[in-house]
Amino acid sequence: MKPDSYRQALITYFYGILPQGVRSFLPTRPYFTGYADNSLYDWDQYFEGILLGYTGWPPEYLKNGVRIFLSRQEEDGFIGRAFNLGYPGGIHPKHRTMIKPFLGQILLICQHITGHSEWLLEEGLWERLVKYYACWRGRYRDEETNLSIWYSTGQTGMDNLYERAGAFEGPNLFCAGTDLNSYLVRESFALSLLAEILGQDEDATMLRQDSEGLAVAMRRHLWNEEDGMFYDWHIKEKRPIPIKCVSAFSSLWAGVPSPEQAKRLVDEHLLNPAEFWRPWPLPALSASEPTYVEGFLPDESTACCSWRGNTWVPTNYITYQGLRRYGMTEAAQTLADKTFQLFNRSTFSEYYTAESGVGCGKRPFWGWSALAIFMQPELELGLDPTRLEKENEACERMHELRLSGLL
Repeated sequence: MKPDSYRQALITYFYGILPQGVRSFLPTRPYFTGYADNSLYDWDQYFEGILLGYTGWPPEYLKNGVRIFLSRQEEDGFIGRAFNLGYPGGIHPKHRTMIKPFLGQILLICQHITGHSEWLLEEGLWERLVKYYACWRGRYRDEETNLSIWYSTGQTGMDNLYERAGAFEGPNLFCAGTDLNSYLVRESFALSLLAEILGQDEDATMLRQDSEGLAVAMRRHLWNEEDGMFYDWHIKEKRPIPIKCVSAFSSLWAGVPSPEQAKRLVDEHLLNPAEFWRPWPLPALSASEPTYVEGFLPDESTACCSWRGNTWVPTNYITYQGLRRYGMTEAAQTLADKTFQLFNRSTFSEYYTAESGVGCGKRPFWGWSALAIFMQPELELGLDPTRLEKENEACERMHELRLSGLL
């Protein structure tokens, strides 16, 4: 590919601020975080892992993040969604909800980078991983629909979208989220691949079957044929939660929709200027929703990040990879271009306003937002670090290109 001096400058800057993300506090092993307060978050660690792979940083930081989470596992498999120094057990009270299902996907990135996963057996961590997944599909599973349920809005990571999953701290336990179940479809598949590599054949079969069954349940209960949309499902009231949220597009990433469903989802909603295709797509909420604002509603707390009329790079990245999966290359290219342009307006911000393109939240933010730099090269080179396979050369090839000056 042709060199891009501006992108090279951004990558060089990113590489320069990366050391700020390394945290080492005895007896905790060194880990990487995008947060200056030392916090280690569940899905952040996954996206940060992709970035660390591209820069060639030691995968031990990523492995240590998983070790930290698993070291705090409770008897029934529960793991808190964040590690916060200075609090009992490393858990801030507002984060005492189950970790989002990304540990297997993080470890698959480690496998792709190092070619080794046997350390999971050597350190006795595989049993903990199986128990963690069983907790998701036990404690948080609705038997009638076979869907898993968000505990609260705080657990979703979309801090103030209370209309989806209720109060921030909960317990609410009514929202079978499209995003949650998409993550679980991918997580069970990622864990099944690791199980095969480790020779854990029974676990591999169980996990693969659960991934397939969950995808079927999503198409059955979350797809709304009339609207051509994936909606969350209200378990207690047995009805859709008719909020058009960017979480619907995570289904593309998980490969859940039929080709016909995917086309409707993209044509009628993602590319619709009245909904998600705003000046700086993709906002967390459709612009057609009454609570679509760039800031906060008059009566809500501002002590969090806003996921209303704002664009977040990780959800753009998930959607972009989903578009690629369904062969929608033109839409993926446009979204990659727009995301890179948005990033350039306020580089290294935590998130951005979808109408005015202003950077918000923490700055400089050396975590997931930097994925915007890599979306265009990924498409041009045909690389996808999120692809669920036993072998994936994406991180290795991107790192080599950066060293050669071609990226």
